[in-house]
Amino acid sequence: MKHKNHNTVLITVIVISVVFFLIFAALISFFQFTSIGYRMSVPFRSSFEKIDDNVYINKLDPDEKEEITMITEIINKAKERAADFYGELKSSENTVIILCDNKNTLEKLGGDHDTQTAFFPSVKNYISLSPDYFNINILAHELTHAELHTRLSSSAMKKLPVWFNEGLAMQNDNRKTYNEDAWRKLTDDGKKTVALTDMDEESEFYAGTDNDKLMRYVCAGHEVGIWMSRHGRQGLLELIDNLNNGEDFYTVYAE
Repeated sequence: MKHKNHNTVLITVIVISVVFFLIFAALISFFQFTSIGYRMSVPFRSSFEKIDDNVYINKLDPDEKEEITMITEIINKAKERAADFYGELKSSENTVIILCDNKNTLEKLGGDHDTQTAFFPSVKNYISLSPDYFNINILAHELTHAELHTRLSSSAMKKLPVWFNEGLAMQNDNRKTYNEDAWRKLTDDGKKTVALTDMDEESEFYAGTDNDKLMRYVCAGHEVGIWMSRHGRQGLLELIDNLNNGEDFYTVYAE
């Protein structure tokens, strides 16, 4: 009887050990080999240093320290633009800005000018930017994404068309490449636009050449710009509330 009990205990210990090993391996894989996991672990990585609340940058050389003031000014101006758009920023405390100039690290982060959002265990936005894309327009664009993602539930986000997400961010992005003059030129004054239903999914919106994607960004920005001119900030906030209440996007967008 004692022998059987001993075997049972041994098997239990082995099973528990295997389970813990698999969990540990899964965590290592997530934080090291997925872009969202790598971004989540940036605050704990020795290759990054914190220069402000929720702002991390590659280790700076001593003679680069004066750049911190410039970086902080750009971030604050971009936040002001996004705050003016929404009325306030609810995403400041849950949005991490990662500035990186190392090519290999950028590959692990999974982007040089984009926003990724984790909805579990709570909403957290991670903006990754390389020096080539670190400016007020692009950062305000990404902060607009972060704010929208913060205000929407995870279920509402899943149903949100990509063209609206990107088109809304374009409202705070003043690059001439995407303005109304660019829209008129690319679409021949609206004669050759991209159908909204052809830009719903990421696989559609981000497909093709750079010119293909440019066309979609311009068309999305133009469409949402018209909608915003009619509905304003209050209309946007009401749309967000309606989506969180489970209403269909195209129904509330058409109201």
